[in-house]
Formats: sequence, C-alpha cells, structure tokens
Amino acid sequence: MYTLFIDTHGEIITVAVFNGNEVIEKSKESHYSHAVFLAPMISEVLSDNNLSIRDIKDIVVVNGPGSFTGLRIGLSFAKTLAFSLGISIYVISSLSSYLVSSDYNGNKVCVLEDNKGYYVSEFDKFNNVILEECYLEDISSFKDKFIVPQNLDVKKVIEYAKDSGPVDSHLVRANYVKKIEVEK
Repeated sequence: MYTLFIDTHGEIITVAVFNGNEVIEKSKESHYSHAVFLAPMISEVLSDNNLSIRDIKDIVVVNGPGSFTGLRIGLSFAKTLAFSLGISIYVISSLSSYLVSSDYNGNKVCVLEDNKGYYVSEFDKFNNVILEECYLEDISSFKDKFIVPQNLDVKKVIEYAKDSGPVDSHLVRANYVKKIEVEK
C-alpha cells in the first residue's frame, strides 16, 4: 500500500507515492494552472507505476502557508479523495516540510516572505519545534540563524507528517499567505 503526497502551496506542484522505502515523485512548475495539472499528475504517477487509486492507503498534504488558489486546489483534492476512499489524511505546513527536509545539524529556521512580512518557524536539530509558525514584519533577529533552503525531501516530509497523526478530512484547513479582509 502507498502514501500519496500532495504539495500545491507554491508555483511548483509536487505529487508522489511512497511505499515505506521508495518515493516516486513528479514535480511541475505551474503558474496559476494547478487545477489543470494536479489530477493528471496524480493519475500519471499512479499509472506509470502500475498502481490504482485503490492502492493509496493514506494521504499527506501540505496546507501552507502558500498560494490561496494553489492550496484550495490541493487541499480540496486531498480531502475529497481521503473522504471518498475512507483513508487517513495527514497535514504538514510548508515551513515544517522545508525544515524537516534540511540535513543541517543544528537549530534551523524557515522563512517564507509575503508582501508585508514573513512567516517563520524554527526547529532544533532533532526537528522539535522551537518557534511555532508565526508571522513577523521584521526578521532581523534571525540574521545569525541557519535559514533552510526551500527544497523538499518527500520521504522525510511524509514520515514527519505521519508521526503527528491523522486529521479528520473535514477539519483540514489551509494556511494562506495573505490575510483575507474579513480576518483583519
């Protein structure tokens, strides 16, 4: 049985299947076309490996912070699939996914910039949370910290997300980069 991984938080869509040992991954740059590419990419990664949707036992999905539309598309797809197949869904933030992907052996920080500030999270070398994800307008206090590159190690991300436990598919929510006016 396989875990399906979906990440649509940015301009790169990443989908993968993981069997506990091997990750089979597809990534594609998508400028505002996530809805066009996501389902065919998942279908392709499954069919290229002689798998069907019934071979998926659970899903790991990145819930942001990230693009409003990209997150809605990825999360809607993941939630619908998890609910319809009756399988577990696991959620991980984009910040945490970059932090656990890093091999840096010390405290590490992930920074995602938006128009008015930064989303920041910090982990120690064992991937324990030091600073819970927060929004800051100034990150000068992190200038001496190791800032991780925005690269994914899908296997590490899946394993970390699954360690935190499944989420009810109806309760999966996006963490958008931009604040919606009603939230202000």
